[in-house]
Amino acid sequence: MLFCVLANTKVGSLMIDVPKDDIITMLEAGYIYLAMRRFKEAKKLFEGVCELTPKHDVPQVALANVFFAQSKFLEATRTLKKAIKDNPDSAHAWAHLGEAQLFYGKKDDAIKSLQKASSLIPEGEGNPGHFARSLLDLIDQGYDPLEQKKAFKKSLKDNPPEDFKESAPK
Repeated sequence: MLFCVLANTKVGSLMIDVPKDDIITMLEAGYIYLAMRRFKEAKKLFEGVCELTPKHDVPQVALANVFFAQSKFLEATRTLKKAIKDNPDSAHAWAHLGEAQLFYGKKDDAIKSLQKASSLIPEGEGNPGHFARSLLDLIDQGYDPLEQKKAFKKSLKDNPPEDFKESAPK
């Protein structure tokens, strides 16, 4: 992931220059917390970086990822829309917005957002445009995360794993 950040922010009447490497370290620490499912700590770190780099899309997308990981898709969508307002050509934000909209049940909006991301970076793998096209391919194949969730819950209810059967009250 590429982070090109130079942070200048005002705190009260003071200007704080934060070196790019420090911003990157904070983002990496936030993603470590996120991977550890320590959402509160990840959220605080990403919110701090958002304050230090108020018009940059990367920390806003990172913050939205915290909400997404907690299935707070509406909050993720709101955060990503702010990132897009500040950076309308951010394929990264558009792709993640489409993903959040898809999981929130807004398939038509998701398709539009994913198409926008794809159009911003049309070629190559490992970029937001490729991610968006992969999600569009899943939608074209009939993938619906809400239906998948319902089917999974029904499957667990009908066929609980062995370790659940043993501990279930009789």
